[in-house]
Amino acid sequence: MSEPTVYMWPKDNPHNKYTALLARSIERRGQRVVHYGRRSLFKPGRGDIVHLHWPSYTYQGSVFPITVAKSLFFMVLLIVYKGMGVRLFWTIHNIWPHTGKTRWDSFMRKRLLSLCDSAFVLSESVRREAAAAFGASEDKLVVTPHGHYVDAYVGRGTDIRSRFGIPADRFLFLFIGRINPYKGVDRLVEAYSSLSSEAGALLIAGQADAGYSLDFIGGKGNGSIKVHPHFVDDGELADYLQAADAVVLPYKQITTSGSAILALSYKKPVVAPRIGSLGEYVSEGCGVLYDPDDPNGLRQALRDSMNMDRKEAEKRISAKLGELDWDRIAGKMLRVYAGSIPQEVNA
Repeated sequence: MSEPTVYMWPKDNPHNKYTALLARSIERRGQRVVHYGRRSLFKPGRGDIVHLHWPSYTYQGSVFPITVAKSLFFMVLLIVYKGMGVRLFWTIHNIWPHTGKTRWDSFMRKRLLSLCDSAFVLSESVRREAAAAFGASEDKLVVTPHGHYVDAYVGRGTDIRSRFGIPADRFLFLFIGRINPYKGVDRLVEAYSSLSSEAGALLIAGQADAGYSLDFIGGKGNGSIKVHPHFVDDGELADYLQAADAVVLPYKQITTSGSAILALSYKKPVVAPRIGSLGEYVSEGCGVLYDPDDPNGLRQALRDSMNMDRKEAEKRISAKLGELDWDRIAGKMLRVYAGSIPQEVNA
């Protein structure tokens, strides 16, 4: 019998290096991984593995009738796979799509999880939340942390501070990524503007969602708020991060934040609310977490981050990155692929 193949959807994602880094680490351990797409729908056979990420893109359509048709095809295909002896896995990156929860999403995700041999979650808090949301046993959910992004992005050597006229001695807060209502950038601008801007600067870099206006920034910050309202490509992502003193993620809701892990990968402390799994990644000394219900929480967290011991923070972050090693994550995942009992792997 030939070695099983892992059909991963997607193996490569132009918007997120997570799956490419995961696939590479699995391949280093001798397991074949191929991209799962339309051309490979009927290739998996007995003993092979189909591993899904972000399944809403598979079953959602532009209008509800198309969603129903795509969902039925998707479910029938998975049932056929099960009958053929294909093993099914799902990494639950988000409990619900970023577009929001619908009854159809609830229906589909519960059915998908019921068909999976196991599902992977990126933290203990997500494990509990997913079990409650989908009516599943926690024993079916295996915690495999989100791996780090160390060396994943190579910068061009651009001097970001010079580009935006930010003095080298200013403490630079950075928000980077897509800008939309749930990211809480409006709260960040408000909290930062209430600080004395003499020693600090705030750089907001990222493309806003269609229809989402950045007018709330206005003339706040006395000129110390800089905005790059465009997509930051992979070639300059590292340059932006290296220019920062702290990365601020003022999210209003989140499950797991790849942005927090990206910041830690460049040894940058993270300022974020204590929600979702952020507390498990931004552990003590790796940044400042605040109570999202405290109206003064973000403002105080910004101040506290400016007073952190930089060398001690880098030491704590380095230890955290050791826990997020891709080879460790791949090894755990391969044991589950091979049929290890999830509760034993979680122990």
